[in-house]
Amino acid sequence: MTQPVKIKFVARQAILDRDEKVFAYELLYRNSNENFFPSNVSDDAATARLFLDSLLFYGVDNLSANKKLFINLSTSSLLQELPKLINPSNVVLEIIERTEKLEEILPLVEELIIRKYIFALDDYDGDPKWDDLLEKAKFIKLEVEKDLNVTLKQIKQLKEKFPNKSIIVERIEDNESFKLIRDAGADLFQGYYFTKPQLLNFKNINPSTVTILELLKVTFNKPFEFASLIEKVEKDPSLVARLLRLANLRCKTSNKEISSISQAVIYLGEETIKQFVTVLSLGNLSENKPSELLSVGLIRGKFLELLLNSDKKLREKGYLLGIVSIFNALIDVDTAFVIKELSLGDTIKLALETQSGQLGDYYLLCLKVETNDFVGIRGCINALKLKERFVMDCYVQAIAYADDIQTSYM
Repeated sequence: MTQPVKIKFVARQAILDRDEKVFAYELLYRNSNENFFPSNVSDDAATARLFLDSLLFYGVDNLSANKKLFINLSTSSLLQELPKLINPSNVVLEIIERTEKLEEILPLVEELIIRKYIFALDDYDGDPKWDDLLEKAKFIKLEVEKDLNVTLKQIKQLKEKFPNKSIIVERIEDNESFKLIRDAGADLFQGYYFTKPQLLNFKNINPSTVTILELLKVTFNKPFEFASLIEKVEKDPSLVARLLRLANLRCKTSNKEISSISQAVIYLGEETIKQFVTVLSLGNLSENKPSELLSVGLIRGKFLELLLNSDKKLREKGYLLGIVSIFNALIDVDTAFVIKELSLGDTIKLALETQSGQLGDYYLLCLKVETNDFVGIRGCINALKLKERFVMDCYVQAIAYADDIQTSYM
């Protein structure tokens, strides 16, 4: 008899505001018909257990990046009053569309609201059975229908009836839909479009982007060439100012003042300089792009680096792979252009293009974790002979790393 695989992974998806700034994150997990959870536990109980393992083990603060955290709740988790184990500050509890026993759920929701918990009604379909809960929810989540006009009409009707509630629209996949949904009155947005914008022809690339790519190329070169880096940084006053500021902040305790680029570079050292240049360059490249895209690249890079920690050479390539994996969406070019411009080797090229080779196998695991593909995660873990807890720990550390880097440098 095949034993169920108890995979407990944390993933989060950004919820953006009308200016495409991250407003909150939704903690992602899915129960499965493939029996990845213990066979003697119901879907509701297993889902609640997964949710609580993640939140109680790692904490809301470590998963939310100081944003609101939306958390799905099953029927059993509500009936067992499990939300009371979590501090209501900065969380939003989502009542999912499969929730049953609504007459029993309502008084529990009312009690939790008194305790300052906030609720969202997930995948609202307009069914009258939700009316009482709808009155209690602060957020209403809709999925984009195949006929977009149905969604647009629903948004307008809800805003007219509930002007003080926030409408969140999920599964937005293109810019045109986003604009129409925003114009219809939706407040918050979630979907594939925000992490992988539509690609444009690379011939539209502008000169400043080329300069940044050249700077990154110097950063990634082996051996690391301090002189070449300094030469590139000197051409950008904003980079110089930030570099000096960072160095002076780092050496406050030594009562020493950094007053030159070379001095700053030597003081900070290769690893910090590489990190600094990479993040700031990505920040410039990501102008007018959702900030979550940059976060995805940083999480991928750190996740791969941590997974490959025992192999220094491959570990460095893993970090680079994670960063450059978002470049096609970041600067609207195709992957072939990124590989050519940054002179990426065959190992990274194969990983990016086909998720093949040793590095590609780890990159594939990264992509499976991002999308909470439990079938894929199980296959990758088995193939790579990794421990489930190790992989989960690496991913949570990568999320914390990305949050910390963006707070420090951006």
